[in-house]
Amino acid sequence: MPIYTYRCSKCGNTFDASQSFSDDPLTDCPKCRTRDSLKKVFAPAAVVFKGPGFYCTDNGHGAACNCSECRK
Repeated sequence: MPIYTYRCSKCGNTFDASQSFSDDPLTDCPKCRTRDSLKKVFAPAAVVFKGPGFYCTDNGHGAACNCSECRK
């Protein structure tokens, strides 16, 4: 089941909720009990590919890098 992050526009409360895809989105803040104040928070996933098998340019290598791909 996916986990969604919600933030209250009135009190600023932020929390995570595990919901099914078919569930309706939450609307009422559990902290301040304000109706229709919740919004889903969307943030990019923090994925970093490290280790052998990935291009050195994929992980922010630059002029200081000394790997064989950057020395070409």
